[in-house]
Amino acid sequence: MKLLFILSFTFLLHLSANTQLKSNYVIQQNYVLVSDIIKYSSSDLKLFDIDKNRHSLRIKTKTLLHKLNSLGYKNISSKHNYTQFTQESPINIDRLKLYLREVYIKNYIDIDIHSISVSPRSYLYEMPKNYKISLHKKAHLSNKGIINIKTDDNKKIFFNYLVKAHIGVIISTQTIQKDDELSFLNAKKKSIMLQKFRALPLQEIKKATLQVKHRVKKDFILTDRDVIGLFLVKRGATINVVVTDSNIAISFLAKAKQNGRLGERITVVNSLGKKLKAVVTARNSAEIK
Repeated sequence: MKLLFILSFTFLLHLSANTQLKSNYVIQQNYVLVSDIIKYSSSDLKLFDIDKNRHSLRIKTKTLLHKLNSLGYKNISSKHNYTQFTQESPINIDRLKLYLREVYIKNYIDIDIHSISVSPRSYLYEMPKNYKISLHKKAHLSNKGIINIKTDDNKKIFFNYLVKAHIGVIISTQTIQKDDELSFLNAKKKSIMLQKFRALPLQEIKKATLQVKHRVKKDFILTDRDVIGLFLVKRGATINVVVTDSNIAISFLAKAKQNGRLGERITVVNSLGKKLKAVVTARNSAEIK
């Protein structure tokens, strides 16, 4: 029996060792148990009751820590002054989860979604029969946010959501100077946890298509704002120009009078000094049709 007590106490300490409290716990019942806080704890000791009319409880973290310490749960800390317990609403939110899943899959080429959690901002006994879903157009730039539904009588109901997923992004492997071509020589693809981004992360590199708009440091997550189409032709460069007419193709060298990206029309000057308009087709190449 003595050995059993020691083992049980040791296991208890192991469970609570270095536990970091969350700011909010979603619970099933209208009271708080130790097992709601300490993962894998078998204890069913009740800590607090939740008002049936409020369905949530917000208490000082200091009070919670004192109570847990008195029960033998040590080495527990928190970054928050208050801890909230929210009773889970008995509603079906599968439609909202599916909607969010589709939004994130649409915006990220390589995404591995682990979980999507959705909870109403106030307790709901049931979902309305008919509603339209609304989400901010830039919501996919963050792993969490607010989604809302609008009922037939124009009532809006708001939900918090959290998406846990891995996505593939392009990260610089060295310092990249302004106007340098982006390639696998100075960047790589890496899988990271979905987080909050200032713009949509760059997710692939196509050869000879992009250059950086400003100096980029090593280990920088590149976004659409950091790149621009690569200048395949630079002003003053001598380029190869092909003239096509029916089944005839004639090529000659000309000087570019301006920078040009793939598909852009630029002015070139041939050896006779005549100005012509040509479409950029590749690096230092253009075509006149």
